[in-house]
Amino acid sequence: MNKPKRIIIHHSATADGEVHDWKAIENYHRNTLGYRDIGYHYGIERINGKWAILTGRAENEVGAHTKGKNDESIGICVVGNFDKEQPDKQALFLLDLLCCNICKRHGIPVEKIEPHSKYAVKTCPGELFPLVALRESIAKRL
Repeated sequence: MNKPKRIIIHHSATADGEVHDWKAIENYHRNTLGYRDIGYHYGIERINGKWAILTGRAENEVGAHTKGKNDESIGICVVGNFDKEQPDKQALFLLDLLCCNICKRHGIPVEKIEPHSKYAVKTCPGELFPLVALRESIAKRL
């Protein structure tokens, strides 16, 4: 049983070519890594020119996205490579809304919206990801 105390933000580290990368991530998690399902709870991806929030595992299920933190976090993956470019404003808007909703429902403080890189030797969610600005925006509405 997942007991969320934090939100961990990821990027797919792939270019978003407006294809359904969420399905490719799910296939990779299932068929290559051997997970029973996609490891993230949510994804944000551009599909047919529009950004959308996609669901993965249920929030009460333990994720498979951050070693050592899966049983106490909600994992969100934004499709794109934010080492090479900044996230799209619409993607950030949806991420802001989603994080705000999760924080309110689970009592998660804004400072517990964390980058995957805090727990792994990676740049994830990317060197150009505006985590401070995201937290500030969410804090105004909590």
